[in-house]
Amino acid sequence: MIKKRNNSIALLLLLLSVISNAFAQKEIGSKIAEVKVIATTDKGKILLRWGVTTPTAWKYANEFGYTIERKTIVSNKVVLEEPEVEQLTVTPLKPKPMMEWKEFTEKNTNAAIAAQALYGDQFDVEMNNGGDGLLNVINQAQAFEQRFTFALYAADQDFEVAKFSGLAFVDATVKEGERYLYTVKVALPETKKVKIKSGGALIGLMDSRPLPEPQEFVGVFKDKTVILSWNQAVLKRFYTNYTIEKSEDGGKKYKKLLGTPVMNLAEREKNPSNRMMYIDSLSQNNKTYKYRIKGISPFGIEGPYSNIVSGEGIKPLTFTPFITDVKFDNQGAVLSWEFPNEAMATLQKFQLIRSNTPKGKYLIVTDNISKNQRSIRLTGLQVINYYKIVGVGNDGGTRESFPKMVQPDDNTPPIKPSMLTGTIDSLGIVRLNWKKNTEIDFLGYRVFKANLQTDEFTQITFEPIPTNSLIDTVNIKTLNKNIYYKIQAFDKRYNPSEFSEVIALKRPDVVPPTPPVFTSFKSDKGSVVLQWITSTSDDAKSTMLYRKEQGKEGSWQLITSLPIPQNTYTDETGIPNKTYLYTALTTDESGLESEPITPLKITVIDNSSKPVIDKFSGEVNREEKYIQLNWNYKQTGVREFVLYKGEEEKRPTMYKTFGFNTRKFKDTNLLINTKYTYLIQAVFESGSRSPLKKIEINY
Repeated sequence: MIKKRNNSIALLLLLLSVISNAFAQKEIGSKIAEVKVIATTDKGKILLRWGVTTPTAWKYANEFGYTIERKTIVSNKVVLEEPEVEQLTVTPLKPKPMMEWKEFTEKNTNAAIAAQALYGDQFDVEMNNGGDGLLNVINQAQAFEQRFTFALYAADQDFEVAKFSGLAFVDATVKEGERYLYTVKVALPETKKVKIKSGGALIGLMDSRPLPEPQEFVGVFKDKTVILSWNQAVLKRFYTNYTIEKSEDGGKKYKKLLGTPVMNLAEREKNPSNRMMYIDSLSQNNKTYKYRIKGISPFGIEGPYSNIVSGEGIKPLTFTPFITDVKFDNQGAVLSWEFPNEAMATLQKFQLIRSNTPKGKYLIVTDNISKNQRSIRLTGLQVINYYKIVGVGNDGGTRESFPKMVQPDDNTPPIKPSMLTGTIDSLGIVRLNWKKNTEIDFLGYRVFKANLQTDEFTQITFEPIPTNSLIDTVNIKTLNKNIYYKIQAFDKRYNPSEFSEVIALKRPDVVPPTPPVFTSFKSDKGSVVLQWITSTSDDAKSTMLYRKEQGKEGSWQLITSLPIPQNTYTDETGIPNKTYLYTALTTDESGLESEPITPLKITVIDNSSKPVIDKFSGEVNREEKYIQLNWNYKQTGVREFVLYKGEEEKRPTMYKTFGFNTRKFKDTNLLINTKYTYLIQAVFESGSRSPLKKIEINY
């Protein structure tokens, strides 16, 4: 028995459990148990790979194995009228016995993972020396589901592991000019009441196609490191992993990097990345390195090399410029800065950038400033300016100084605020909005409030606010119907604008209307008719009807809004034989809502008549001892047909049920010299039934 795992395998299992969690959960949660098959051609052979979609199906497949059937569909490029069928598996394919894995697992990590999943006494993914919330999630995962996930993962990474696991097959008996339909199924005995859908693949040697070249292979060279990346999404169906090779002699000789092949194990289920990345270390900077990659398919076939990426490691810029002074004169201002001499070797140039705010978007004012320059004249100054000096390194990296504010003298106030609007809701929440000032040196607004327009206004903002909106609260249970506001703007020199126009806001109505009262209802022919007494409130505006299916979670669905005094409504959107809860409430002119009334529970009844089944007939075959029944029915929405049977002078009872697309039945359960009565009836999805159609047959 395989009882122990070395530390490297245990660590790999932990890594795989964490980063492939989304993939594993998605597959394990599949509702349909089936076999999925892929196929390809290689050197005059056809290679098959498959797997199952649920852990339970994997368990049965390992116990009973897989069978492979091949149908020759095309021969000499002509479609055969009768396909040639051949069973390729004398005995079902199963995972190889445990002892045959021993030598394989010693030299192949994926084989070790598959063998542990198949035969290990334990398969728990562990973390030593403590952990966090993620540890609890991992420890609670079921070992059986982990076995299934990692067994399929290991087979995907290595075709030989797939063959050892009973998940691959090579057909070397194929011929040119022929195309085959392969069917792979789990060899379940008839006694097993389990359904696992078979899978298939249609392929021939004529379908051979070369594997594609890896796409968009690029490299970003940094300080003794390079970040390699490529587009794995466009080739996802061709490759499961990639080999990376490196050359240090100008491309004369390439060596495979340690730790490769690499595979994408960290793909997110939502918003997955299109690219794979790999970081390699460089032994030194300023030396040319070259890289290339090639993909490996699920069948172990290597694809062509990518384009070659080359570059050199570059020492980054690690020092930052520092602005020391700004001096004003008649022509504007002069900005000065410092930069350490010891960092000059990594510096390429300086840039001057500017913004209207310290954390705003900075734009380049002057580019390509000599790295030996330490001052620059500022021209075209606006009311307020923020400048930075940017050092640009030889590697393209940048280091920005702290921003420096440059502001000429200013005594001009902002324009007064305008277009002041506001609302008050039923909780007394006030929302004010006004047109935003656009001055470059704008600082913010102060907001003032009064209960009467003739009262002295009180400031409700402790400091100028930068936004052109405000949320305030007021008491709505007061005799004063209105509340008054005005706004004042300030610039960064604290020059005040004129006050805005005063706005008066009306306090809201807070008394909700009375609710309606249901008086009667009727369910007939797939519709529900409701009647009620409307609200007695003077300001009642409309009645809102809501519906919700009984026993299901979720919010109530608004089905209609009816103006008062309308007090009846017919709902024709319900599904027959389903039970719904209906409730209603009233809204008034202020938008207030009453409490919803006690729900009515109503079942939608579809008692509309259906046509009888036509052309129901029976034919006796006494030589082969059966009665052949045939019928025809062209109505839509049929769920099933029910057949009743009775002997002479006995009451017919339900005998058989058939699917909606069945139109005949051969009855062999018969007694000689007996008169039989047959009745058939169509049952619809709505639950309604057609009239019984009757025939009598002497046997």
